[in-house]
Amino acid sequence: MRICFWATSFQADNQALAVHLSRQPGVEVLVALDEPERYQAEPVARLLPLGARLLDRQAAATLREIAAFAPDCVIVDNHLPKRRLAKRLYVLWHGYGWRVDDLSTMKRELRKLVGDVQTPNADFRWQAFGELDRAYRVEHSGFAPDNMVTLGSAYSDLLLPSSPARLALDPRSVQDSYELDLSRPTILLGMTWHHGGALGHWGDDGVLHEELAQHAARLGANLLIRMHDRHRYATADAERMEALARRHAHVQLKFKSSHPDSLVDLLVSSVLVSNYSSLLNAFYYTGKPSIHIDPIARDGPNFRRDWRWGMLRTKRTQDPLSSWKLAPDDIGGLKVQSFAELESALVRAVAEPACCVESSRAFTSRHIALADGRTLADGRSCERIAAYLRRWLAE
Repeated sequence: MRICFWATSFQADNQALAVHLSRQPGVEVLVALDEPERYQAEPVARLLPLGARLLDRQAAATLREIAAFAPDCVIVDNHLPKRRLAKRLYVLWHGYGWRVDDLSTMKRELRKLVGDVQTPNADFRWQAFGELDRAYRVEHSGFAPDNMVTLGSAYSDLLLPSSPARLALDPRSVQDSYELDLSRPTILLGMTWHHGGALGHWGDDGVLHEELAQHAARLGANLLIRMHDRHRYATADAERMEALARRHAHVQLKFKSSHPDSLVDLLVSSVLVSNYSSLLNAFYYTGKPSIHIDPIARDGPNFRRDWRWGMLRTKRTQDPLSSWKLAPDDIGGLKVQSFAELESALVRAVAEPACCVESSRAFTSRHIALADGRTLADGRSCERIAAYLRRWLAE
């Protein structure tokens, strides 16, 4: 079985599955990703050695090399190659999340690559995280039920408390990859960029980030800030965050474009703070505290940011919930609606590391599960996916 991963972002589910498949007898894995040397420089390359060939997705020779590899299946996340690279195509979407996805462009591209995906198609499968996700993809996204498989999250295998990768990770072994002292609690700030300024709906974004850094210091904690690709932010916003990290020894800033992997960040962090990034869904598997910043401005305008045609575009929205598929209260942790509430929640999260165990478990029990209630967050998702791929590709 020869599997090619065409990875817009080689992390989370496609990363976990690629590592698993690369260790299986009779399986050859090739991964096409952007700047493979950046991935290989990340601490995850030591934690999870990948027995696969890596190609630069943007290199001119890559498509020819994939053709020579002759994969039985190409696994993609949220973007597709320009031409068909294998008979069969399998989608591992890049996160679960609260936001409605507009897949109209992707469905047009899928039709060109594998044919109609709104009717049964033997060459196409979309993997759902759970039964609720499957229903959403059929009813909202329009995929034929026969094209859906419900197998859980490969990433959960790496994040559950019983995960071998998590149990094997000694923070001292990755200390050289961090500017922070990992013997201290670490607050991970992982914000989605779609809502505009992360804290700006509560006041001056710069002032509040400075206060957040000082609050972390008072708690004896680090502040690890993970942002998306640097080009997705206004220059002033990116430079302000860089200046914040320079001012404080206990603050480190990472842009995805220069630090593409987030797994080790999740494993070494004590608590995650986010304004409803799908990073939260992954963090739930750890059982560690999560804090959800309500991104809706109650006393002012709401904005939405998107990346279209190579440009960052900001649009004012009258109904900020119109682009949400899950309710803001359907979460697995704490929710805050003011900066004062955020500070209080951080005090609790650092002092009570088990405060969100039950709520995070309840979320995954609702969403990462089959219709009969059986959980799919059981540490065997990669095994299930690999077994399905073998059966499907043998048909």
